[in-house]
Amino acid sequence: MGEMKVSQSSTPRFSYTRLKAACLRRRPPPGDAGNIEELEREDRYYLLHQATQLGPVFSGQGTERSWVCIIGLARCRRFLQAHTKNLHGYMHDLEPMVPGGALRRMEGEIHRKYRKALLSGIEFDTLFLEDQALHDIVSEALARYEGSTGQEHDSAHSYIDTLNEIATASLIRVFFGVGTGQPLFKTLLRGYKKLGPFGLVWNIGTQQTIAFAEIRKALLDFMNDSDDKEKRHFDNSIAGKLAANHVLDDTLLGNLIYMVEMGRYDLAGLLRWLSRYGAAHPHHLDRLASESNEQAKRQDSFAYAFVLETLRTDKSERLTRIVERDLLFEGYLIPRDTYVRLCLWEAHHEPATFVKPFEFNPERFMRESYGRDQFAPFGLDHHICPLADISIRLCVVFLWQMATRYRLQGVADGLAVRGAYHWEPALDFSVVLQRRSDTSA
Repeated sequence: MGEMKVSQSSTPRFSYTRLKAACLRRRPPPGDAGNIEELEREDRYYLLHQATQLGPVFSGQGTERSWVCIIGLARCRRFLQAHTKNLHGYMHDLEPMVPGGALRRMEGEIHRKYRKALLSGIEFDTLFLEDQALHDIVSEALARYEGSTGQEHDSAHSYIDTLNEIATASLIRVFFGVGTGQPLFKTLLRGYKKLGPFGLVWNIGTQQTIAFAEIRKALLDFMNDSDDKEKRHFDNSIAGKLAANHVLDDTLLGNLIYMVEMGRYDLAGLLRWLSRYGAAHPHHLDRLASESNEQAKRQDSFAYAFVLETLRTDKSERLTRIVERDLLFEGYLIPRDTYVRLCLWEAHHEPATFVKPFEFNPERFMRESYGRDQFAPFGLDHHICPLADISIRLCVVFLWQMATRYRLQGVADGLAVRGAYHWEPALDFSVVLQRRSDTSA
């Protein structure tokens, strides 16, 4: 693995942690002064190696603060259950724009209140998840990509733009009931492009505040002033159901706006991983193409299993919490201000749970059902993403449209790379789409 690097800026904090542990006669988790963020960026398996050498709870350094990593879903769940009152999530600070801030940062009664309200708007069977418009969003975007010409044709940049277009349009449809042909859609799209023109912006600045206000005003004007024809799909959206339930206040509306902002990048990233595995395993794509649309919607479908295996293999990575006061866990001292990483990717590659864990095999989800201490792609306990089923369904729509219309040829595939927030396929990876009608079976 090479010589271990040490972050000079963070070593003093690491020493302070050990001094504090000694004064309190408590031992810190085992570890060293290596910068975990840098070492993992160089070697995706680094935390697995550390767990093998040091045990399932170990420490290290990050760029800004000390880290403690916890391996094993049951162990992670015990940590959250024992110490949830003394932890806070690592999440955007939306309070300057949204009263009460982000749902992910809320705790206690206020979190229960708004999570319950949000769930009341996610009536799965009556949302737009059965809507032909979602299929049209995918098929039209892929057709434009397949038919494009010029220097950017089949480039990674062009394909990423296509996936961002699909993700953004799909989420605007599901959250707000706005179709691509409506004037409001163009207004919202402009607002979201201003909110994050080159990707998700973590540190919210003036541009994000202005863009957020424009999106909020456009939605409020639409809800208050539009006629029934313009709003004909609004009632079956998440915002529409929350409005009908009389719970859509400024806090929930602000959270919906930012859920689309965060979700469109996460969803586009997941669609890229789905494309990568579709191109790498054409026989899986053929099997996907053999399912009818009705079959693909079922939770026992191969399309559904393909999404779950992609989440297991690459897209579910970690949960993070920051410790607000000194904690004891499994005999170790975890000091205040420590960054705790609950390691999902590592848990999803445990051989005791998943046979040949580094092999992409959707069939495993056709044969077995995994419990919450084995597979947790959308989080743990009361912070499980409430939009998990919606995300899977949108991925199934994408897969079905892609598989039934095209065969895929991967371009510039290679090792995964650590992007700004997540691991991603190789930087230059894209696909060539070949219409099934133009190719032999």
